[in-house]
Amino acid sequence: MHARTAADGLARLVRDVRAGRARWTHPQHVRQSTDELARAAEAIATVVGEMTAALALLEQGGPHTQQRNAALHQAAQGATIAAAQLRQARRIMH
Repeated sequence: MHARTAADGLARLVRDVRAGRARWTHPQHVRQSTDELARAAEAIATVVGEMTAALALLEQGGPHTQQRNAALHQAAQGATIAAAQLRQARRIMH
């Protein structure tokens, strides 16, 4: 349920950005949004990692299981990298 709520919120943000309703009219708003997106990326990385571990315990091997786990692991790594890049951008903004 939490993942759905977060996904819905991000989907609304994307719609607002595409429609021109989301505007960053002050540098502080950009910094705040960067912080919030970094938090979201960190949370995604954590949750995907935990899901991968849970699935590994629930299901036994096989090539599809290994491929799925590898893909989930890569997704978690990607989210971790995104969070790090967002934090770096935020530091540069002061």
